[in-house]
Amino acid sequence: MRNPVVCSLILLLALLPVSIFAQTVTLVTAYERLKEEQVDFSQYIQSIFIDSNVAGRLQWFVEFEVDSIHHSVVSDTGLSESEKAKAIQSLVYFLKQLSENLSLQKFDIYDIPDALESYKLTLRALLRHKPYLELVNKLGPRRSQLLANAFWQYNECTELEDIAVFKRVASLPAYILQFLESRPGFRYADSLLVLVAAHYPSKVVSYLLQHKPGLQLLIRMNKNIYLQQIVSLSENRFISELLPFIIPLAEKRITVTEILEKRKDPKTYFELLVNTLKHELSIPEIASSIFLIPLRNGIKDKSISFYVNQINELHSSAAEIRFAAVNDLRVEDLYYIITSCEEELYTSSYLGLYRRLMEHFNTPAVDSLFVIVKYDNFRPFMRMAAIYNTLGDFLSCMPQETAAGLLKRFILGIETDANTGLAKAMDIADAFSGFTALPGISLMIQQELKSNYDRCKYDQSFFGMRLYSILQNVFDLVQKKDSVNKFWANLGNHELLERKVLQNKRDEIIEVVLFYGDEDGIGSFNNFIRLYKDPTRWIISKNNYWITIRSLSEQPVIIYANLPLDNETEMDLLAQDSLFAFLKQQMAEPAILIHRGHSYHLSHTLRRLQPAVKLAILGSCGGYNSLLNIANISPDAQIIVSKKIGSQFINDPMIDVINENLQNNRDLVWSEIWEKLRIRFSKSEMMLNLFNEYTPPSKNVSLFVLKLFNFYR
Repeated sequence: MRNPVVCSLILLLALLPVSIFAQTVTLVTAYERLKEEQVDFSQYIQSIFIDSNVAGRLQWFVEFEVDSIHHSVVSDTGLSESEKAKAIQSLVYFLKQLSENLSLQKFDIYDIPDALESYKLTLRALLRHKPYLELVNKLGPRRSQLLANAFWQYNECTELEDIAVFKRVASLPAYILQFLESRPGFRYADSLLVLVAAHYPSKVVSYLLQHKPGLQLLIRMNKNIYLQQIVSLSENRFISELLPFIIPLAEKRITVTEILEKRKDPKTYFELLVNTLKHELSIPEIASSIFLIPLRNGIKDKSISFYVNQINELHSSAAEIRFAAVNDLRVEDLYYIITSCEEELYTSSYLGLYRRLMEHFNTPAVDSLFVIVKYDNFRPFMRMAAIYNTLGDFLSCMPQETAAGLLKRFILGIETDANTGLAKAMDIADAFSGFTALPGISLMIQQELKSNYDRCKYDQSFFGMRLYSILQNVFDLVQKKDSVNKFWANLGNHELLERKVLQNKRDEIIEVVLFYGDEDGIGSFNNFIRLYKDPTRWIISKNNYWITIRSLSEQPVIIYANLPLDNETEMDLLAQDSLFAFLKQQMAEPAILIHRGHSYHLSHTLRRLQPAVKLAILGSCGGYNSLLNIANISPDAQIIVSKKIGSQFINDPMIDVINENLQNNRDLVWSEIWEKLRIRFSKSEMMLNLFNEYTPPSKNVSLFVLKLFNFYR
């Protein structure tokens, strides 16, 4: 979750004027500055540690293309001396800004080649007084700001700056209304309102109902038909049920009455949601509309409330009882429940839904599933099938060439969108363990990864080369073919965590366990304390806010756990604040951080993360989805997570085994720990299923992709 203060600061910084060199310079002076900047930039590129392909492209630009741009400008007889000087100065500013952004890690290095081209094209357009907006409108916020800074001396600077601000604010749609309250006259206010209406229509409704005169008028005057549809629904008491249908309502293809009539029956309403999405995806001009976001959110919300919650809660019931709610659903309905609720489904819930989905394909080929849904959510479905070991069954129900085509589609083209490429690579890596279990698939996957790498190399797509190179190495690791690979030397050995890595200068291991003061948190705390009642091994002390548990060993493990004080009054958070203030005063940095609470408390725990944390244990449902947050805050941390449901019946024994190893001065060898726990939980099928939801550090292959990608940063 983004900190609102940080986001406000980001928006404020977006509005700061650029002031690099305010004075007018001669052509000679501009040239002298350019030569100096070329030398400085070239030396800087040689000193930083980035992808060699990108570094080579930058070096070529500064050594050859800069001179070519300079020659082109000074030899242009249609330009005055001052225009030539201004153009050369823009090149100086561009290099300075690029260097500064790289040093502050504000720039995606794989966007640099396109940034160089964007600068050249924009300069050419400005010099020739040609349209440039179409060039700039395609750019992301950082590249837009880079160009605005480079061309700050031009008359077009104000518009370039507004575009950069628009891109930056648009990247944080949750804060658009806050921004517009302070700048209702912003040049692109209408476009920002459309964005927030698509991402957060309920926020727009809230503003309308608050009767705030300035912004409300701006919303009501916007000419976008979908936003106006939201305005017309704003006082309808059933608006939450209507918002998913913004597009067909605005286009007069359905009425409010028809929707509410179908809402009387959950199954009929859910089918209407799915049918609407299928229809909109069949219309090219609508298929990419941002106003499909409320519809997708509606499908997810109703999948959870109508079906998934019930299926999860009945995990101990017979299958015919547990899955009764989905008995009469169509194949596309089951598909969207599965692919929309990946974070919420228990393993057994997924498997039951998958079996019922497959029962629809006794006669037609199973690959017709993707034709029915127009390949929507294709990648999540394939990834989930691989993770839950159903991919082999799924692919076996179709011709071999069709199966091969689906796998190629899953791997192909992840580099085409810089905003989603890394996430798609992580999806593919998540599926690797499932691929390796399929006979004959491994070789084909290797060939596809290499083929895509070669394609990106031929196209000079450095981003794609990086992604597919990492995936090749990750796949080798999963297959245990290349345990000494140079990439993995950069990551360290995730098969174990050495005890000495966790120790501070006093040979202590500081462990912090965070609890929350709801009913479950209090129960978890009481069970946790029972693990440390042996006075021959542990000493427990307590104050008003936390307990301290110290092992009776030469190199002690010291565990701090906040008391689960009242959650409604946030006394539990106050206890955590007091604990961390004490640790800071004692200069005691936690090496182990453990979250004990529901997933909706997890954001509070993540606030406590520090770079010193070397092991993070997330004992909450859905902790698996917080890998990225932890890796960004504490890059060296090894992480244990629950993919779906977390349980104190797993968390407590796991923590006990880990602390027992540390107390006995042993390293944490994850394969040994996992085997010990597996044997312990195998006595109960339910407990074993819960344990199987947890992922040890050695199996977080998607996290390895992220860490390798960031290795050059």
